[in-house]
Amino acid sequence: MIFEKVEKESKEIVFVYTTCMDMEEARAIGYSAIEEKLATSADYWMVNSIYPWNNVIREIGQCMLMLATTKILSDKLIKHIETEHSYNIPMIVRSDISMTTPPYFLWVENTLTGKGKYITETEEQTRKREEEGYHYDRLK
Repeated sequence: MIFEKVEKESKEIVFVYTTCMDMEEARAIGYSAIEEKLATSADYWMVNSIYPWNNVIREIGQCMLMLATTKILSDKLIKHIETEHSYNIPMIVRSDISMTTPPYFLWVENTLTGKGKYITETEEQTRKREEEGYHYDRLK
């Protein structure tokens, strides 16, 4: 039997949150994080935020982005967010979680360690059509 040493951190799922200027920025950061296999999912929604900036209390609409990843990948994910983000000082936090269901844990682990490149839904539909014998440039 072969035993493999696995760091405890690599098995822990965490959520990384950030607020974004708008839905487009949240989607772009989430999409690129998943493409780079730094996150397994990106959930984003509109929020209203109140905070002081330059001694003035601001109230604005923003978009909250929550990314699921592993603790061991979270530092790389945070650096990715900092690089892609439009804010000078983005709010980025990591939240450790104490429990997850085994099926979700296995999905996260397999998603982040899987080989190969992801494709878009449009690419998947095109591939399915081609497998069925349909081609854009010719009739069946």
